[in-house]
Amino acid sequence: MLGILLTAAMTVSMLTACGGGAKSTDGDTAAKTEAQAETKAAETKAAETKAEETKGDVTEAAKETASEAVTEAAKKADASGKSFKIGYVNKTLNNPYFVALDAALKEEVESRGWSYASLDASEDISKEMENMETFVSQKYDCIIMNCVDSEACLPAIANATAAGIPVINVDNACDTSADNITTVCSDNLRNGRAVGLYVGEQFGKDPIVSVLLSGVKGAVVSQERRTGLMCGIIEQRTGCTEDEAWAAAKTMEQELMDKGKAENTDADFKINGQGWGNWTADEGLPAMEDLLVANKDINLVLGENDNMLLGAMTAIENSGLTDKIRLAAAADGQKEAIKLIADGTGYMATGDNNPKTVAAMALQVADEVLLDGKTADDYEDITRTPPLCYTIENAKDYYDENAAF
Repeated sequence: MLGILLTAAMTVSMLTACGGGAKSTDGDTAAKTEAQAETKAAETKAAETKAEETKGDVTEAAKETASEAVTEAAKKADASGKSFKIGYVNKTLNNPYFVALDAALKEEVESRGWSYASLDASEDISKEMENMETFVSQKYDCIIMNCVDSEACLPAIANATAAGIPVINVDNACDTSADNITTVCSDNLRNGRAVGLYVGEQFGKDPIVSVLLSGVKGAVVSQERRTGLMCGIIEQRTGCTEDEAWAAAKTMEQELMDKGKAENTDADFKINGQGWGNWTADEGLPAMEDLLVANKDINLVLGENDNMLLGAMTAIENSGLTDKIRLAAAADGQKEAIKLIADGTGYMATGDNNPKTVAAMALQVADEVLLDGKTADDYEDITRTPPLCYTIENAKDYYDENAAF
């Protein structure tokens, strides 16, 4: 699922403030033994037309690129006679996205004829460090890591790199000082902005009185997604430049972190409360219940992922507020959310974070490192997938009821 929101992929490219500088189961028993082993939405009509013309082109191009990467890697592996062991250190399997990402990485690795094992940290930093050490001690050729915490992972990454094992991060970006190859992730800032632009347009001149469901405190991905949402809403509703909107969004995000609420008066946009849902529907539900107790007059719930908002919808329904509150997520393009959007419910929009795309790009980096000898110097800190916003205008084109996620 790659593509663009109407205009999001074609507007002025966004700031790279959170990027950083240049550097910067199946293995339950077997792996444990062997390894102890996862825009504005309507800026111009011309841009909208262009968006429609190119809708799906990026998706198809990405599929072709991924397929070519696998084929090329297989040829090189056959020619060299080498097979590689790839270990995945997964921060958690507590929601469908992380399960799908693990499965997608496994598929990409095994399609190359290489071996794969994954170890789950269950959001425990100590366990994450232990899992990293397991793969290092077993001399794996490459480690892919979705870190629990952006800074706590740094010693484990440094240890692996010192042992000559390249580390490729996925999904949650680590601190820019990390001694890794790169982090492959969705374009959280631009996806969030694209969703925000659409939301701002849909509310017209009505005030936006919202609450926000966030994932995990301290996570870069959380900060990027909510900042992107704020940027898009501010930009669309004030008519300011993109750069001005990013600056205002950063100010608003800091106010939210400091005070638990924030407001941009020029955009007539309030966030009256923030709840923490740990990326899951199970925790998004009670977080939303608490927010509704203190905020009875909201008309929008923003979320940093779909899964939390799916839980929030239950709380909204139980409170009899379905017709009064709309929802929008910065990510992940979960199929249940896309279906709700396509059906014209109060779920307005979501951004893309396709696990198959992330996995394909991560393994393409692994190909280049293991087979072509590339190093961290050949990559930016962040390697991002193309942005895409799902709305009622395009959701039916992308919905797949048989998708893993």
